Amino acid sequence: MTKTKTQPPGRGNDAGTGLSPNRRANISGRFPLPERLPPRITLETTTRCNYQCPYCYCWWHEFPESAGPELDTAEWKELIGLCIRKGVKSFLFTGGEALLRNDIRELLDDAARTDPQIDVSLFTNGLLMDEAMFFFCRERGVGISTSLQGLRTHGTMTGTEYGYRKTLELISLGRREDWPLAVSIVVTKENRDEIRDVFAAAALCGASFIQLGPMLPEGRGATRPEWLLSREEWESVKGEIRAVKDFGVPYVFCDEMICTCRSHAPEIEARFPVLKETPCEAGREFGVIGPDGKYRKCIHSLPLD
Repeated sequence: MTKTKTQPPGRGNDAGTGLSPNRRANISGRFPLPERLPPRITLETTTRCNYQCPYCYCWWHEFPESAGPELDTAEWKELIGLCIRKGVKSFLFTGGEALLRNDIRELLDDAARTDPQIDVSLFTNGLLMDEAMFFFCRERGVGISTSLQGLRTHGTMTGTEYGYRKTLELISLGRREDWPLAVSIVVTKENRDEIRDVFAAAALCGASFIQLGPMLPEGRGATRPEWLLSREEWESVKGEIRAVKDFGVPYVFCDEMICTCRSHAPEIEARFPVLKETPCEAGREFGVIGPDGKYRKCIHSLPLD
């Protein structure tokens, strides 16, 4: 099925933001953005999450003092409109867990309706994604992606007592309703021994695309160095995935062991030297706006960098 948008009638770019003309005029000053934004922007709508993943890269776990108050509904709407005026063509709504925001439907709807040419997607851990929310997204052309971080190790990987079945049910729903649903898998020393099973489960349940990558030493992950794979271990994981039966599902490996968009402790940089300098698309092809409205060039970069 081709992903298409349903365009509801009668909506202008500035309609329904709830902001006065003065606040609308001042929004770019309060939340300064580059003159020209990258075409793809990730919107980290909240720091809250119903998972407590020990490997989570989100910077506010590492530097909580740098996280300002979260934007409210009207502020996010105006900021989204400003992004569109600055050339953004794609939004990915995430968190934390975006579905913990009571207004997430309103924000997704606003982004999808403001310009029918804008690509809008939602990343969720799936715990709060019921069928009503799934069909809301499909009707508005909102793409959906999720993560599957373990089977036997799911509780350890998510820091919760929740099982993995809800995630597999969401992936299966996407296949049943012919709506593409991408899956990301983070590999650590905790789930490394079952990673072939995790990959196979996502593929067999109907994932449209799978992305695998090693845990990075950032966010909560900065406190779990014992979970980090060595480069040799990561290459071994890649070999095992390539040897898995071909399920006809496209997949990709993210080979970053550390992100060069931010600073790291000397011992981490020594442990994971950058073997090959490749042009980074951060700030050119994609960027990030955090829960407090501050722009960063990369999901791994810090507000203070």
